[in-house]
Amino acid sequence: MKIPASLPPVPHELLPGGLEVRGTRFYKDGTPFFMAGMNHWAAGALAREGDLVGWDRVRRDLDGLQALGINVVRTMAATEGPDTEPLRVVPSIQPREGVYDPAGVAGIFRFAEEIRRRGLYAILMLNNFWPWSGGMAQYLAWAGEEGIPYPPPMAGGNWESYERFTGGFYANRRATEAYDRTIRFLVPELRDNPAIAWELANEPRGMTNVPAFRHWIDTTARLIKSLAPGQLVTTGSEGETASPLQAGLDVVEDHKSQAIDFVTFHLWAQNWGWVSADTLAADYPAALDRARQYVEDHAAKALAVGKPIVLEEFGFPRDEGSFDPSAPTTLRDEYFEDMYALVLARAPTSSLAGILPWAWSGDVRPPRPGDYWKPGDALTGDPPHERQGWYGLYADDSTLSIVRDGSRSIAALGKR
Repeated sequence: MKIPASLPPVPHELLPGGLEVRGTRFYKDGTPFFMAGMNHWAAGALAREGDLVGWDRVRRDLDGLQALGINVVRTMAATEGPDTEPLRVVPSIQPREGVYDPAGVAGIFRFAEEIRRRGLYAILMLNNFWPWSGGMAQYLAWAGEEGIPYPPPMAGGNWESYERFTGGFYANRRATEAYDRTIRFLVPELRDNPAIAWELANEPRGMTNVPAFRHWIDTTARLIKSLAPGQLVTTGSEGETASPLQAGLDVVEDHKSQAIDFVTFHLWAQNWGWVSADTLAADYPAALDRARQYVEDHAAKALAVGKPIVLEEFGFPRDEGSFDPSAPTTLRDEYFEDMYALVLARAPTSSLAGILPWAWSGDVRPPRPGDYWKPGDALTGDPPHERQGWYGLYADDSTLSIVRDGSRSIAALGKR
């Protein structure tokens, strides 16, 4: 994306204790900072005011994450209704267009303050390409594009139809303006919190609307910067996935905006067909090689952009593709160990600057492992539209010893 020379410079200020970017490095108080993080997408919803059990769980979860050496938590901040829609995070903070639920909004604010109080950092997602939080598809529905073509597991669901529909978001002025109003509502309230970084959306894809997509990235990031010049902004991009042309993604072009501070990418071996549940062990060696190369390729691309890059999501199934929380995680543990070792080895001399596995479940278990979430079920590491127990990380998983050792080592890189 070529940014016109006539655009004004991006406003920038440094909040005391906040993060800044210099070239391909994060800095805190003048010292290099490396993100040793965790995805806990449900924390904002659990922090809802009036939900004593949920708020107790959030603080318990943060205790556990800090004990692992985690310094960054990635959380879904904005969720959209109607709360009667299928496989949605409920209650949402915006049940109707432009109507915000005070208890839900207060939960986001107190979560952000708790993060600041603990000396942690949070990446707050403001939108979602996927329907489990409402996201872009819901903004399109509010803009008059009726009938969201939900993907699987909904009966008759089709991923291609859903992605094509949602890819129309960037060129729909009414939908993007409604999203901008959400930004104007939430961001100024937290603009002075040095612990917060903002993310445009979870895994936005350009699809067939690439020019509009890149224009949206730049203008939306500039809007956030105008409201909160002391906070970092990123895209939430998957990087290039297994099919970048189909998804309308280019990690270099998608992160060129001066208002985007750092690059993100995600890595999903099973979702992208590199491994299958029924041949997991046989598929594993080749998948690991592909994963290593994927990380190396994205680090090189971020270096070309001149910005730090964060492996913001990755996960691996339990042995034999089981959803049972008691099933072993032999291959997952090997995979995590390799990913942490790779980031640890490359971070000192490359643009790699952080890693966040997906996703924290803590001491909560799905009531029906392998089934889909229903209202009233506990929120786990697996969002409502995914089979519960797929990628969730439990407090007693052996994987967490790898997360602990890797996180502490990566965070310590900034102290050398």
